[in-house]
Amino acid sequence: MIVLVGSEKGGVGKSTIAAHAAVRLAMTNKPTILVDADPQSTSWSWAEARKRHQPEAAKVDSQQMTGDIRPGIESLAASYGHIVIDCGGADSVALRSGMMIAHRLIIPSKVARRDLETLRHVSTLVLTANEKREASEQSPLLARVVFNMTRALPNFWSRIDAARATVESMGLGVSKYPIVDRVSYDDSQYQGGTVFDGNHDPKAFEEMERVLKSLLRKEQPE
Repeated sequence: MIVLVGSEKGGVGKSTIAAHAAVRLAMTNKPTILVDADPQSTSWSWAEARKRHQPEAAKVDSQQMTGDIRPGIESLAASYGHIVIDCGGADSVALRSGMMIAHRLIIPSKVARRDLETLRHVSTLVLTANEKREASEQSPLLARVVFNMTRALPNFWSRIDAARATVESMGLGVSKYPIVDRVSYDDSQYQGGTVFDGNHDPKAFEEMERVLKSLLRKEQPE
């Protein structure tokens, strides 16, 4: 499976979700690589730290790419069962080319109005990519927005519901499971870890497990 994590907005937790997706897929015992297509190299640095400090944990290889990433990803697909791509927060060649080769697109977003507005153009990019994929007889890219850094407050659910309606009106699907803003996600990534490694916050473990299962399972609900 090739999973692209990307959006046009920075600071929405793309690298955190990409790292957790890579580890969760590596836990299936299939060779997994995390490709960092973000100039900031956050995911690559995390994966390198994981190799040094957590040699007994689920193995995640790493590589950096820029520009049109399709040739590089096609080459990796011969050796890896799972590829997770972390793209930077911009409309880039890497993001557009990634949409042409990935099976899944995870689009992290906050529920703030300014963040949601950036999804309009992302929706257009997904539509254009799927038109090109259809023309070349490829299966469509399955894109899902996941609301990240939400608050664990009952009155915040109305904001999530309103944000979901806004995003769905743009033609994008939305994960029914949001991700709460928990310090354990940040703390667990020290030295290449995740909430799936060691004794971290069980609520975060269960939450991320639920989110990723819904986003990555082969059969997706309508």
